[in-house]
Amino acid sequence: DMQTTMNKILNCGVPLQEVIYRSTVTPANEIGHPELGHLSVGAEADVALFQLQEGEFGFVDCGKAKLVGTQKLECKMTLRAGKIVFDAEGLSMPLWPEAPAAYWQLPW
Repeated sequence: DMQTTMNKILNCGVPLQEVIYRSTVTPANEIGHPELGHLSVGAEADVALFQLQEGEFGFVDCGKAKLVGTQKLECKMTLRAGKIVFDAEGLSMPLWPEAPAAYWQLPW
């Protein structure tokens, strides 16, 4: 998957900015869609929000060997055409004490 590939490249010493560029702009250009792969006025709002973690992480390659690295990008949220399609930790959700009244009403 793209996130794992980005992590492997990052841990091979490629700077984060270059990893992002080669994972967004470069593929868009390669498939003949230069309107994709960047954020600008009028462009599709496809966004992945990553958190860069520090520690010791293992990344298995296609030959079943492991690369040990010290950085890992973890996807926290994804937007497709400006709409949230992945938010596993509820970053876009209200906290329980701030939830609207309807949240606390049983449907029956």
